[in-house]
Amino acid sequence: MVNISSSTAPNASPNFGGGLVEVAALTALIGSTTAESLVLGNRGAAGLLWGTMSSFGALSVIKACVAAATPGWLRDTLGVRSKATDDALGIALTLNDKSLQSRRGATGVCGVACRVTKDRNAWSGKGQAPADSEVTRISCHDVYAFDQSVSGILELIPEQETKDTLRVSILVPEIHRHEKATRIRWKDAAGILASTLKLVEIFVLWKNNALVLSIIGLCSWAYYFCISIILEAAGLSREISRRASERELDLLAGQLPTPLKAGGQCKLLLGAPYNVRNSKLWRTAWVLGSLVSTASVIAAYMTLSSQESTVFAQWTGFQFLWLALRSAFYHFAENTDRVFQHPILLKKDWAGLSPPLKARVRGVVQALSLYQMHVHPRELYSYEEDDRAIRDNYNVKLSYPLPAHNRGDGISITIFISAVIGDTLLSTASFITGRKFAPLDLYDTCVVIIRTNEGDITIPAARVVTGTPLSRNTNDVEAGFELPLPPKGTANRGKFDLTWWYWIPCEDGMWLEVHTTDMQILGERRARIMTGAAVTKHLLSGEFHVSISEVSHVEETVSNSRLGFEAVQSLLR
Repeated sequence: MVNISSSTAPNASPNFGGGLVEVAALTALIGSTTAESLVLGNRGAAGLLWGTMSSFGALSVIKACVAAATPGWLRDTLGVRSKATDDALGIALTLNDKSLQSRRGATGVCGVACRVTKDRNAWSGKGQAPADSEVTRISCHDVYAFDQSVSGILELIPEQETKDTLRVSILVPEIHRHEKATRIRWKDAAGILASTLKLVEIFVLWKNNALVLSIIGLCSWAYYFCISIILEAAGLSREISRRASERELDLLAGQLPTPLKAGGQCKLLLGAPYNVRNSKLWRTAWVLGSLVSTASVIAAYMTLSSQESTVFAQWTGFQFLWLALRSAFYHFAENTDRVFQHPILLKKDWAGLSPPLKARVRGVVQALSLYQMHVHPRELYSYEEDDRAIRDNYNVKLSYPLPAHNRGDGISITIFISAVIGDTLLSTASFITGRKFAPLDLYDTCVVIIRTNEGDITIPAARVVTGTPLSRNTNDVEAGFELPLPPKGTANRGKFDLTWWYWIPCEDGMWLEVHTTDMQILGERRARIMTGAAVTKHLLSGEFHVSISEVSHVEETVSNSRLGFEAVQSLLR
């Protein structure tokens, strides 16, 4: 038996002796950068298909699919974030999602953006809508990395600090954009059709009895071929189709202000392209693609290790051929941001903007205000009832008109609070319009909208949020001195230990004092009429753990509220 086995071994067809190690090295090391870029969609849906044509660089393909399918806030945690994914997709968190609050911070942010969709009735026959057409705001985001298309446009806008005259840049669709888009779509279609050359490899392997290997290649190619066609048909291959152009980004990029830090140089841009690769269809394609590519690589490893050397040589030759063709496709195919390489930017001040464009600027103000709520030391839960958006008009009064028969100190009256504008919106409007405040000047400011018999009236006021005062150990003489007034910006213990206290100016130097119940202020409330001396006495009573101690501090805050609200009103003119 030993002689028979030894005599037959030399006559057996030699297989690919190195096995999995050599195949793994080939697929991992060759052509990985180009494959990653293509799979991330930098050459459209056709690039997604061509990035997977060769098994060389397969591990980079899998990593790119996993990174692109992973939400932006999770990429760092999983270790899949890279400059390539940032350039292709950017990183943005939805400001409307409270669950992401712990994932964002006051550092690292490079802008805020509003995703808007244009009115379909405004579209012209050339497949584009006017820059100042009516839009519907979909969502607001804080951005930690802009994609390559937006970054390229922002580089053309000179940096400048916000001044008294608001400067806005507007991206105008290129006149010949429709013709360019048609030409690019034909090229992409040709690229998808050219990928059918993969069937030659599948046929050759099948003819050489490598049935399993041919099926593996067919399944992988068929998936990416079908998904590329679907993306093209859905108008999501590039930012050039009419469907893609329906959605745009209005954004503010630069050194954003926070409640504790003044802002710096910023750029305000309306009409930036929305990245179609952030759509659910692309993410689904990457999720399934990561599974398909992983299964294909593992199956190919297992199959090739037992194949004859002839089959391995044929398979390897085809991979080198697809590698060469993939590199050629990468070189000649249009980059997704090419259509935005020579953007037309109109620069206008506030007076030169049409009403729809002014509304879009107010949307950006709303996004920045929301971002400040998320990174505020008081936490987002303290601002759940604050107005998020700027209303169309306000009936402004400097003081609340007290009833003639009820003006005495300590008397309680019933008022109905219909809305509150908080410090985040006032500080954001002040920053956008170029009004200079120190970071904490507007910290306790607010504007209260009260319903009266004559309608709603809007009154700049003051408010503080306080929790249970810290107890002091009076028996320990060595405990040291404890500051009686905590500085602004101090963190709190949590939502269930907090109360908002409001002071609303009234006629003849009187005040209305009102507070929240379970952090709720809207609706019908009991308010107490107080003199200035009574306000000071209450602040010093020990019930408050705040940074103000007398009515003069309240008056200063109300004065800042009026200045901040003037900035809000200037955005309505």
